[in-house]
Amino acid sequence: MLVYSHSKLETFENCALRYRFKYIDRIEKPDEQGVEAFLGKRVHEGLQKLYEDLRGGRTHSLDEILKSYREGWRRQWAPGIKIVRRGATERDYLLYGETCLTNYYRRYSPFAQSETLATEEHFQFPLDSNSCYAMQGYIDRVGRRADGTYEIHDYKTSRRLPTQDAVDCDRQLGLYQIALQKERPDARSVDLFWHYMGHDRTLRSTRQPKQLVQLCETTTKLIENIEREKRFEPHKSPLCDWCEYKPECPVWSRSNHGHMRTVHTGGHRKSKKPKGIVNSILGWLKKPL
Repeated sequence: MLVYSHSKLETFENCALRYRFKYIDRIEKPDEQGVEAFLGKRVHEGLQKLYEDLRGGRTHSLDEILKSYREGWRRQWAPGIKIVRRGATERDYLLYGETCLTNYYRRYSPFAQSETLATEEHFQFPLDSNSCYAMQGYIDRVGRRADGTYEIHDYKTSRRLPTQDAVDCDRQLGLYQIALQKERPDARSVDLFWHYMGHDRTLRSTRQPKQLVQLCETTTKLIENIEREKRFEPHKSPLCDWCEYKPECPVWSRSNHGHMRTVHTGGHRKSKKPKGIVNSILGWLKKPL
């Protein structure tokens, strides 16, 4: 069974060549982390501490959460962490993370909206009825309200706020819902939440069973396309400034004088194609793991 994740699929969609370098050629790079990823991890740690300690009966003040966040930042900051945005400093990102946590805390305190069942919960489930492909990932927080409705929460530190239409079509949390319902058969009603903390905005959406079937189908087709891919073309975009493979990329190499070249590979995996997926997924979704 081939195991994929949302981030792995997104890497291919953004740039097929980076996907090849990272997941097929497995080119190892120095441990270089972007400041945006570093910031996101520290904020997630703060919220995980908040909710895990709440489960144990302890409610932290905002000052305590911010203190823990700053301590984690200082303890784990390293000189090699990459800041791409011109004019931005480490302190700018530190303060932005504090803003994210402060906005969230003030909006949801005393955090009684739902019972927290898990934080940073790992999942893996077969995507298709033939178990050719599997999806895995981590859910930031799983909650359950008094009426039995389950909640999937995703914390975002991005400065870009998506539209409601965009989250209504979001693949990531749709896959998370499938995983949740496979693991917890009583989760018949599920709400999806995206917390864009820098904007102090929460977006909410739901998925119907038919949409989840379509999501399985389109995700499977995307994986099949990746497995058949031979060319792995580079794609130039603003994301290139954050790419760890920029020195290897023909788009940016000084030696090619600005000319792109096509990269081929003959060693990509071949896999058995699943059959009858649309007709079988609805019944499969109802089966426990």
